[in-house]
Amino acid sequence: MKRFHGNRTLAMLFFPLISVKMLLAAPPDLRLLSLVPPGAQIVAGETNQKSPGQPSKFLLLSHNNAVDRSDFLSLAGVDDSMIIQQMIFAAGGSDTNKFGEHSVLISGHFNQARIFKAAVENGATVTEFRGFRVLVQHPFERELATFKDVRWLAVIDSKLALFGTRFSIQQELDRHLAGSAVDPSLMQRLASLRREDATWSILGVFNVDGAIEHAFGSLDPILAKLIHDGTSFLFGVRYGRKIELEYEVTVPSGASDQTISNSSMQSLVAGNLKGSSLLPHPDLTRERASVRGVVKVAMDRYAAWLAEVARTGPIQGR
Repeated sequence: MKRFHGNRTLAMLFFPLISVKMLLAAPPDLRLLSLVPPGAQIVAGETNQKSPGQPSKFLLLSHNNAVDRSDFLSLAGVDDSMIIQQMIFAAGGSDTNKFGEHSVLISGHFNQARIFKAAVENGATVTEFRGFRVLVQHPFERELATFKDVRWLAVIDSKLALFGTRFSIQQELDRHLAGSAVDPSLMQRLASLRREDATWSILGVFNVDGAIEHAFGSLDPILAKLIHDGTSFLFGVRYGRKIELEYEVTVPSGASDQTISNSSMQSLVAGNLKGSSLLPHPDLTRERASVRGVVKVAMDRYAAWLAEVARTGPIQGR
């Protein structure tokens, strides 16, 4: 896999359900997607699901996005009426001056006055941008050793919250005011996702350093080879009685036939070695020089995989 520009951190994030009011899975929110600037190198999303006993979910996203998620929940935690429907993460850009940009976009319901009041009492400030009141949040003391970005928080009509670097939030507010449509290339990639996918990630070019390959390879050997050879990676995850991970890896056109042939053979081997706990989908097809497939994992095998990855430490590196 090609490197994410600027050698930015890539992290696999595991997390339990958010402890706020939750809704069922739904397709990616077009209101949020329309705010994502074209050229973002990483776009990922999660939908809250109300399901007792549901396992931890996971995403693949930038380390800075993981910090954004944690810090937004800390800031907004004072709002006991908060409802989170979806979160969409964006990071990077096609221009060198955008490599360090990142944000999290959230739909639901948010009490802006309460959130801002508590943050200001703890040292944040408030500014204005194009008619929007914006909270200016410096890094929390607990993260100063590894995180230096000043971020903005904006709330739109109590229904959308945007939290990230200043330039990212300015771009997203500009797109909201302009009524921008979803970037066509992003919409095309998302078309292969299923309505039931509660988490999904789209990655352009990034630095894997073998860790991501190893993590997915321990779940299914096919994925390690595909990620290594691929130029972009998309996956969505459905959480039910079995965990279903549907993926699409774009591969160089000259290597497509060999990659697909090797992947099909590895599917048979994986099924024999792993037994019924891993059931790779038999249909790997070539579409736009890409390989698509589905891995179905029993709940106990998925839990064991999470534990295995957790023991190896965070999948990230600067």
